Amino acid sequence: AHEFHPGVGDVMLQNSVCSFDIFVEEVFGSLLAEMNHLPAIPSSLRLLISGGDVLRGAYVDRLLEQAEVYNTYGPSETTVCATYFRCADGDVLEDGAYPIGRPVRGCQVRILDAEGNEVGEICIYGEGVSLGYIGDREKENRAFEPQPDGSVMYRSGDLGYLLPDGNIAFLHRKDTQVMIYGKRVEVSEVESRLYQCAGVQDAVVRAFADENGLSYMAAYVVSADEGVKVSAMRRELAQNLASFMIPEFFVRMPSIPRNANGKPDVAQLPVVMKAGAL
Repeated sequence: AHEFHPGVGDVMLQNSVCSFDIFVEEVFGSLLAEMNHLPAIPSSLRLLISGGDVLRGAYVDRLLEQAEVYNTYGPSETTVCATYFRCADGDVLEDGAYPIGRPVRGCQVRILDAEGNEVGEICIYGEGVSLGYIGDREKENRAFEPQPDGSVMYRSGDLGYLLPDGNIAFLHRKDTQVMIYGKRVEVSEVESRLYQCAGVQDAVVRAFADENGLSYMAAYVVSADEGVKVSAMRRELAQNLASFMIPEFFVRMPSIPRNANGKPDVAQLPVVMKAGAL
């Protein structure tokens, strides 16, 4: 209410199924997935709120002049929404995605890293943080940490960093790293770069293991037209990624399968098998 100002006459569109946590927020506001491709949207539509996934500039570039667009971030454990970013107030980052912005009222966010690096885990404090998981106190690495003042801090498991203007940039989950040729690779970083290749409409990158247990990556691509070539995508990726970070296999898909929550259903992606080295 402090940021979006809902009022008399506003009609809210609910889009997600009730099994998805963001259903809680989407009772009050929703973003229609294909809206950016429409020639125009109704003038009565004043506010679009995106959440639950990375918001890329290409998703809303035609909407910014027609309505207010916000990017929001926050897990279920912090009552869904913890930060927001008004897209008209800034540009996309180098990876083509918008920042996740600043904490909502009543919430605090810190970037914590034990080794002093600029990139760290997104940790959330405030009134919206839940009391914890059942049985969590018995675990060594707890997601919820009691604070001296009696409050609770939630470790999100997401990595991010603080921008010079005070906004927060989301990077990826902490657990998306794989080892390829003895080097650490962030699968989500490869996927982010693939999205920026010309002609790529949708994409997922997934890591597999060959017969010897060594990791390799396969890219699943929905192209805007049939003329998109693997060689062209490889050349574009090579401008920003080391050679070992470029997926070994590319699979053309008519669409990316989605689960009931609308997220990529990796279990339905075809497995590209690779023999191990002799």
